[in-house]
Amino acid sequence: MAESFYQYWGKCRQNTDNSSYHLLAYHNLDVAACGYQIVKHNYFNSFELFEKIGFSSNDKQQAALWFAYFLAWHDIGKFANGFQKLFKHNNPQLVATDPSKEYLSRHDSLGWWLWRESLSLKPEIQLDKYDIKIKNLYNIWLLIMTGHHGKPPKLLKDIKGKLAFNQQDKESASDYIQAINQLFIKDNKLQHYPEFFIDETHQEKLNQISWLIAGLTVISDWLGSNEQLFSFNWQVMPLSEYWQNHAIIQAENAIATLPKLSSVAQFKNIKNLFPFIEKPTPLQEYALSCQLSDKNPELFIMEDVTGAGKTEASMILASRLMSAQKVQGIYIGLPTMATANAIYQRTANVYEKLYQTGSHPSLVLTHGASYMNPNFTQSILTNDHISQQKYSNGEQSVSAECNEWFVDTRKKALLAEVGVGTLDQVLMAIMPFKHQSLRLLGLRHKLLILDEVHAYDSYMVKLLEVLLNYHASQGGSAIILTATLPGFLREKLLNAFNKGLTNNQQTLSLNHSLPFPLITRLNYHGLTEQPIDTREEVKRQVKIAWIEDIETGITKIQQSIEQGKIICWIKNSVADAIELYQQLQLTLNIDTDHILLFHSRFAFCDRLEIEEKALTWAGKSSNSEIRQAKVIIATQVIEQSLDLDFDEMISDIAPIDLLIQRAGRLQRHVRDKHGNIKPDNKENQSKDERDPPVLTVFAPPWQDEPQKDWLDNPAFRNTSYVYPNHAYLWLTQKILLKQEYIKMPQEARLLIDSVYAEDIEPPSGLLEVYYKEKGKSLSHSSIAKQSVLDINSGYRRGSDSYWDEDVKLSTRLSKDNIDLYLAYYNEEHEIIPYSVNSEYAWEQSRVSISLSKWERIKKSIKQLDDISLEKKRQQLHRPQAIIVLLEKGDGPSFYSKSLGFHAN
Repeated sequence: MAESFYQYWGKCRQNTDNSSYHLLAYHNLDVAACGYQIVKHNYFNSFELFEKIGFSSNDKQQAALWFAYFLAWHDIGKFANGFQKLFKHNNPQLVATDPSKEYLSRHDSLGWWLWRESLSLKPEIQLDKYDIKIKNLYNIWLLIMTGHHGKPPKLLKDIKGKLAFNQQDKESASDYIQAINQLFIKDNKLQHYPEFFIDETHQEKLNQISWLIAGLTVISDWLGSNEQLFSFNWQVMPLSEYWQNHAIIQAENAIATLPKLSSVAQFKNIKNLFPFIEKPTPLQEYALSCQLSDKNPELFIMEDVTGAGKTEASMILASRLMSAQKVQGIYIGLPTMATANAIYQRTANVYEKLYQTGSHPSLVLTHGASYMNPNFTQSILTNDHISQQKYSNGEQSVSAECNEWFVDTRKKALLAEVGVGTLDQVLMAIMPFKHQSLRLLGLRHKLLILDEVHAYDSYMVKLLEVLLNYHASQGGSAIILTATLPGFLREKLLNAFNKGLTNNQQTLSLNHSLPFPLITRLNYHGLTEQPIDTREEVKRQVKIAWIEDIETGITKIQQSIEQGKIICWIKNSVADAIELYQQLQLTLNIDTDHILLFHSRFAFCDRLEIEEKALTWAGKSSNSEIRQAKVIIATQVIEQSLDLDFDEMISDIAPIDLLIQRAGRLQRHVRDKHGNIKPDNKENQSKDERDPPVLTVFAPPWQDEPQKDWLDNPAFRNTSYVYPNHAYLWLTQKILLKQEYIKMPQEARLLIDSVYAEDIEPPSGLLEVYYKEKGKSLSHSSIAKQSVLDINSGYRRGSDSYWDEDVKLSTRLSKDNIDLYLAYYNEEHEIIPYSVNSEYAWEQSRVSISLSKWERIKKSIKQLDDISLEKKRQQLHRPQAIIVLLEKGDGPSFYSKSLGFHAN
């Protein structure tokens, strides 16, 4: 008689055919074989992880077999009769259902319970030399294995194991483990526990890398769960026969679908990367000539003015670091989707030059776009379109889970060789988000290039500190780019990286009196701070003018139109931008071909068009005819990374660093008096022929002693919400009134420190709000610290409940947003996405709004009925999707192509 474990199914399809199942033992071996092949062929640099825990370079076969051995345990929770009851059948070959057993905890957590409460107590499954130290080692491995669905298993006290397993289940599981001991230890000559297994240092290191091995486990499970590669098999055969004749062979085919690692190109010169650069900037010269350290990791902080070529300098360093085999890929993290779009375009032009000719490196943008490299998503990431049995208890089959994760393009970037996206995607790697282990795995060997870091609040800064600490501890390097970095923030980021680099808590001693621009570098050799020059053409001064009412600003816009100029007004809120846009159309009767509204609440497809139009109107290549009498009303989305050049600009009052950023879009390129770009003159520096640049700031009347109602004017109410520390706005106004100009780079430190220096005391009327917001910042930092994973403790849940489905975590504490998908009914009454893009139509029909706004307006907006919504969510692999319905035609609506989402 066959062993009892052959009576348990692992995968099934629910239909009238009782044979539509795959034996649990075989499924476990499918996944084990995939893990074996991944390590054997060193996919995802996996063997390096096993070298870290004691396997020598000659032990790859042993390491691969040990990984496979533990993977063969991964679904032992499915031995629970409570789980087995999910497949409705009358097949006598399968275990009989036990009416006393229930399925109240997920099978992954049930596997952890089974090990701790039953299998770990059975001497018959123990190999030679088994002792308490080996048991502790198994505890680490079984947490990883049973946490193969992107989360560690639940705490034992929360797992309903007694209600799921009967005695036969436990005995069958024990029989199965004895069988895999036979398969791996005897048949495959796997050595009994290597000596280093019992070493405490080994277990400490295993805990540290357990999160990364968990990522490999998830990928192994996805590969081994693909029925196109592993067809269902219910025929009983010895496990050794299934392993050799089925699992190993199909696993080799499975890993062949994985992307191959591209070969890095040797760095040649700047012209090879950027043919358009005739003369490198001082920052780029530094990137070309600095001596790289012989050991990882390195942190560079590059502070320079807008237009100094920071992005190009970072890519030069990236190419050199890759050539030196210090990194293998890049992730560029930006503060917003708009900045990611802009940098993606620039990266697309250069990233292939980082790799050898004939390689096919993957470049992925972390949100929907029409120009994605598909190579990466065609491996384990393809949809198999197989209708598998849906599990109850809020559980999904592996196929659905795999599709959900990879369909969302924002989640791909860290596994691609080159990724561009928001910083949020890397921050999620160190937080208890589902599949964070895959993000950590993708982060390995990546150079992190983080742009515009001054844009983050205290919550994100604390998360960034933890990320830099972890990345340095794993040997990772990073480059931070900024035009306006407060001294205290530079100190925080350097100390965070240093603690991961050196594993000690000693605080670095920085020189805060050094001028701007500045390059700060940190590696094993220590800290260096090097002031540098910047190129003459980006040294500039912008005069500051002031207005106190909207009407004066509108008059200025009218004058700009009459003079044939292009002007931009940057508003601090979407509502204010929409209101001004509509007011201008009514007041000045501007042709719609000459005015553009740009904010964050457009569907992605419309936003791409708006960005493109903004770049056409105000980009470097725009000419006098295109720029003639154009008006752009925008929000903060326009102030970073977009290479825009306006003749004139108005801005709502904002903190000094943001005004400096905005001023960087004012007369950015050298033009003649008509607005045409002037060619570079190598002999004589070209001069801009336009009127000297003036940034007009819309602000309240100046008050030497402002009261707490300083921003109560309705025109500034939204500004007061967006920038709640009103003292920063007042200090900004004070220093700009005093200096009268923004002079870069010579006064950069003065301007920033006059607002953000730690020892500044604001006026008495703003003290309350100042310290209230300071207190919030400290509180937010504390919340961030509590929200991150304790990596060194190993792949396990803490005592908190952050991993639970109903606990909402965010990488941005101040922004609780939701995604709406715009759609309409066509004539056949089919639900059609708003976007006409066929490949990414639904993703490009997405628009984000705040949760509080949605709760306020959702009753007035037509949505799909519950049945249709659930069906569409399954089709989209978006279990939380909210689909809102547009009315065709010109009637009133909450969304339009020109205004975006404008319901109030």
